[in-house]
Amino acid sequence: MSNTMTKVCPNPDCLYHDPEKAAKKRWYRPHGHYRCPNDPERQIRRYRCSTCGRTFSETYFTRNWHLQRHDIDEVDLLFEWCKGTSVRELALRYNCSSKAIENRIERMRFLAQSKDVVIEVERRVGSEAAEIQYRL
Repeated sequence: MSNTMTKVCPNPDCLYHDPEKAAKKRWYRPHGHYRCPNDPERQIRRYRCSTCGRTFSETYFTRNWHLQRHDIDEVDLLFEWCKGTSVRELALRYNCSSKAIENRIERMRFLAQSKDVVIEVERRVGSEAAEIQYRL
């Protein structure tokens, strides 16, 4: 669970739901794992809050938390949306619902506002490939 953002307990009534308190102490402990329904070969680590006992997975702190579709290219989606492509057209292109597209856009907007997203872009120069990271 290594990320730059401060991880807080998902329980709003917990002491460690406050980012300032959560940053001072490691408040969670490993609590087994489960297999992803969409990818049975993948094991996802689970954790438990040492104060309130709430359990959560390692994906809770990522932008992919609770997403069913992992095949939607978010960089492409973002560029198309910024160019003015409608949500309905994007839903048709990605073969999903308009609500799924709105959900992705809202997640990206939240991460951009919190300045906690890294977009990796591959740039090809001649025969060389370079990876560039942009922080929003």
